[in-house]
Amino acid sequence: MSVQIYLEPVEHQTCFVPLGVVGYCFTRSGLLEPLWSALDIRMKSYDHTVYQKLQDVLVAIMAGCRSLNQVNTRLRPELALAQAWQRESFAEQSNLSRTLDALSRDHIDQLRAGNLGLLQRHSQLRNHNWEKPLILDVDPTSLLTSKRAEGSRKGWVSGQRNKYCRHVIRFMSAGYHENLLSMAYPGNRHGYEYFKPALKELLGQWHWSREQRQQIIMRSDAEQGTNANVSYVLWLGFQVLMKAYSGRRTQAWVKRTPEAAWQADPTGTKRWIAPTPVKLRLGRRLDTYLLRWLDAKQKFVYATLLTTLPYPVFTQWNVYNGRGGAETEIRSDKSGLKLHQRRKHSLNAQEAWIVLTDIAHNLLAWLCPWMLAGSAFEAFGPKRLVYDLLNIPGQLFFEDGRLTKVALWKTHPYADEMRLCLHNLLATFDLD
Repeated sequence: MSVQIYLEPVEHQTCFVPLGVVGYCFTRSGLLEPLWSALDIRMKSYDHTVYQKLQDVLVAIMAGCRSLNQVNTRLRPELALAQAWQRESFAEQSNLSRTLDALSRDHIDQLRAGNLGLLQRHSQLRNHNWEKPLILDVDPTSLLTSKRAEGSRKGWVSGQRNKYCRHVIRFMSAGYHENLLSMAYPGNRHGYEYFKPALKELLGQWHWSREQRQQIIMRSDAEQGTNANVSYVLWLGFQVLMKAYSGRRTQAWVKRTPEAAWQADPTGTKRWIAPTPVKLRLGRRLDTYLLRWLDAKQKFVYATLLTTLPYPVFTQWNVYNGRGGAETEIRSDKSGLKLHQRRKHSLNAQEAWIVLTDIAHNLLAWLCPWMLAGSAFEAFGPKRLVYDLLNIPGQLFFEDGRLTKVALWKTHPYADEMRLCLHNLLATFDLD
């Protein structure tokens, strides 16, 4: 007897039940309205509006699509997921691609303004206790591109040289795991050239008082630590915890530092600190230290640490090393949200990808207090959220647009605890 193969409609079934409940909460509560209200995009539309298509791109990011090509195979068949996001069906990938390509610089600015509106309503930073310090991480990353892409230049990519790329400079609030601003720049330029204009853009969005700036620690690697950048940050009233840019100056200072000046780490870790033989004067009190540690080949590596913090020197070094969390989050955005794989020829379209990826990153970060607090998933980053948690299969049932029943695959290892998390999310938005 031959095997019967036929097509069957799956009206209620979906591979993304948690993502569907998330979309139901976001769209019914109006959470995303600030994001689209700032947009004034006049394009021809037939079955899908421009705003709906941009939301579809956002869903594609949160569903783990490596590129827009996967929308047709991963999202278009998902009618239950589309209904959860208040859509009859998701737009076809070519329509999404043309929409991104049609965006102008003004549209990107409007999308950034919408992202700011979303942040100002829901960011955990809004409730920060300003009696305590806030660490703001500044970190660049590289995005490989084709040779002919707009803004693509030969530059340095980690582990690779002379690759065509664009760079992105990003400001992140440590502790809250939120991306406050990301800006792209050509691959043949250095990050320190774009630090000041990016910081001006950030301050144009976040109007911190002088007292609040005194509680914000600007933390970055050596690429941003030029004298001009550090002077500007100090003039604005921020605290500084940065490595200095000049390697030659560091080596010259090392030669002038006697061995007796090096202070060993009291914990036994093979690292040493010494005061620099010359104090930098950049407009405000600034302490400067030489750092020394052993690399994998047991050779000494040196750097200069610039700081305005009052902590013991090794404590400050430990705080500086915490910026590894920012690098981890960038890697998570690349591996989990596929930031590095979504390439567009147009620089504006690429910036739209970057802004929408920031939005997806923040929405996932906010799921922790809204949905995952106290669960085994509380520490999950973007990659595990996208690929392990939001894609649990099951069914979604609706009556007159209202979600009435959610069924998760019982055999999924996370299904039982996810059931409680979804109740928490629905209760957070008063939709349970």
